Amino acid sequence: MNNRLSPATNLPLNASMTCDLGSDFDEQFFILNFGTRLLTAFTDKEILTDIALETLADFSRGTRVAVMCLDDKQENLDVAGIFLESKSVHPNISFPVEETLTGKMMLQKVVAICPLVMENDIPLPAENGRPGDNQCLCLPLIGASFHVVGLATIEIPETHHLTFFEMQQLRILSTVLAVALDNARLFARVIHDSLTNLYTRRFYEIRVEEELLKLKRNHGCLSLILFDLDNFKKVNDMFGHLAGDEVLRQFAALMQDNVRRGSTLVSRYGGEEFVLLMPDAHLSEAIHLAQRITTLCSSHTFGDGPGKIQMTVSGGVAFTDHTESLSPKELFQRADTALYDAKNNGKNRIVAWHDQAASPGGPVCV
Repeated sequence: MNNRLSPATNLPLNASMTCDLGSDFDEQFFILNFGTRLLTAFTDKEILTDIALETLADFSRGTRVAVMCLDDKQENLDVAGIFLESKSVHPNISFPVEETLTGKMMLQKVVAICPLVMENDIPLPAENGRPGDNQCLCLPLIGASFHVVGLATIEIPETHHLTFFEMQQLRILSTVLAVALDNARLFARVIHDSLTNLYTRRFYEIRVEEELLKLKRNHGCLSLILFDLDNFKKVNDMFGHLAGDEVLRQFAALMQDNVRRGSTLVSRYGGEEFVLLMPDAHLSEAIHLAQRITTLCSSHTFGDGPGKIQMTVSGGVAFTDHTESLSPKELFQRADTALYDAKNNGKNRIVAWHDQAASPGGPVCV
């Protein structure tokens, strides 16, 4: 029996589509079990998306796969990733939900095969197609409480006829992916500061403890920079708290634009204080970064209103390696001591902590 479905037809659960159950079923079930466990093991959205794209491509034997997530306003589908030519890419592309077939396929919450149209290498459903063309499998990503979080689309070659068993696998994977994406979104909200989108103090405290434990095992090193915006209270007093919030947002963006993504952790410690945690970074590297950010801050015009706000920042730098056994509190205290000295010596400067017992004289201005 030909199980190729007509365009935009909802996929039936037809017993005649079932595949032969046996060793192949056991093998596929094992792979499916591994895939679902892998999807639930990560809370980083990009890593999760990459795993999902490859897993969906493997199980569908599709040539191109896209995962799209509904934005917070539920107005657009943001493309989280595309799998093509055996690699994942993450374009900055969105599609409106309203008045588009892509949005309609998601909101229907029903798995369907449609004619295919390609847009920026993204497989999308189309209203009309030609016989013999590849088709688009639409998998709504439905999580807890039947809540839709996005849509996965897969380019299915015209020569490939999806079996009932393959469709069941894809249904399970799409459900697991939806729950995992929802969990990743909630986790991101918990660990990110709502104003600056930097990591929270609590997440920093977890990470610094982990990094200090790694030092002994890996014979590594760890640097920490503690920044404090100078005279920030005057900004709130003179320009208002909304202007102060904008200064914090822009300084956060300035830091993020100048650190190594994926290695340096940038956190808002509290108020106008920020912490940069730099695994495997020597003191000289941390000092260089701190000085660059200080220079950029002093030359940047803050605010988005008519008033121009000029800011400076002071910083304290601390360092440790595998030869020491510092606690998170002790490492932070080093940076805090250096920051205190920077504040008391004119501000708008970087001070590095050093061991006073080995070299008396306190922190060192750099």
